[in-house]
Amino acid sequence: MPLYRDEKLKNDVRLCIWKMTELVTDLPMPPNLDITSIHSNTRRKEILTIYALLHHATGSPLELIKHDHTGRPVLQNAEISISHTKGWAAIVLSRHSIVGVDIEYFSDRVNRVTSRFIRTDENMPTLQARLVNWCAKETVFKVCVGEDLQYFDMRLKPFDVQSNGSVYVENLKQPKTIKVHYELNNDFVLTYAIAEDTTHHTKF
Repeated sequence: MPLYRDEKLKNDVRLCIWKMTELVTDLPMPPNLDITSIHSNTRRKEILTIYALLHHATGSPLELIKHDHTGRPVLQNAEISISHTKGWAAIVLSRHSIVGVDIEYFSDRVNRVTSRFIRTDENMPTLQARLVNWCAKETVFKVCVGEDLQYFDMRLKPFDVQSNGSVYVENLKQPKTIKVHYELNNDFVLTYAIAEDTTHHTKF
């Protein structure tokens, strides 16, 4: 089982990462999950990997992930955020806090779309900074679910890129700033956020 990491982030917040090296047929099929309508092997593998992570984290092979009207994944007794990319999948679970996670394999493809998500008042001079910017904003989308955010509604405060760190993302539609943790290595960029780490500001 290629579980890459199982980490307790806070008292009730857990991060699990899976390195997807198996064939679809090697992954366990939850007994009450029906994916017969999904014909893409890649998509099937992503779904089954997320369930393998969920089973690992909860010990229950029976819980199904549902989605609310915004598309946010929902569990019966916990908050969950999920993400997958080429070769990797990640989930963050919490009993009490809304959470967000994003994982993106390391590549330069973001350089082709920087004008779509990086604001003119954000200085992102390196590929690493752009990857963190992209993933951090994807994570904030998930934490600020239901707010109909667009990329340019978010602005990262200046930061120095390291292998591990935190960035602060301003939600410009609401008076608040979200702290996003990140990890950057040769394989992927990972970002996650916990709603309770949000700072609310008073409007004057």
